[in-house]
Amino acid sequence: MVDLGLDVVVLVVANDPWQKTACGQDVTTAAIRLAMVRAAAEGLDGVEVDDLEIRRGGPSYTADTVDAYAEAGPEDQLFVLVGSDIAPGLDRWARPGEVRRRATIVVMDRPGHIGDRPPAGWDHVVLAGTFPDLAGTDVRALLQDGASAAGAVPGAVLELISEHGLYGAH
Repeated sequence: MVDLGLDVVVLVVANDPWQKTACGQDVTTAAIRLAMVRAAAEGLDGVEVDDLEIRRGGPSYTADTVDAYAEAGPEDQLFVLVGSDIAPGLDRWARPGEVRRRATIVVMDRPGHIGDRPPAGWDHVVLAGTFPDLAGTDVRALLQDGASAAGAVPGAVLELISEHGLYGAH
């Protein structure tokens, strides 16, 4: 495992997360997701939020985003963070060769998927650390069941969820 000495962590909000929308999953609007990510990142040193994929429009492909960052900063070393639940499926992403060529994959172990890694041929590192056993689907399920998600997400994010009546929250 490795600790990364990054200059900045950029959170990129998908416009159309095609892997979800293509199979008919309901997805909160990009504008609301962007507002929630901005609220979550507020005050975090070294963390920025980018709406590049929203401004580009259409389906969001990591290959397009990595290409844009590589062109903007050709000397920059790029990393893409994925959970270990996602890592084995990287070859099924759109244009995986472009992502593999331009970025190093950083794998964060997720409960239930400890040790799952990218397919052969992917440069990757494993992020050191212990991470909560909590996914967005868990937060949505809590709220749909009428339970509190306080402590699971920042208060400002909970306010937006409530304000927009998301996930059954009131």
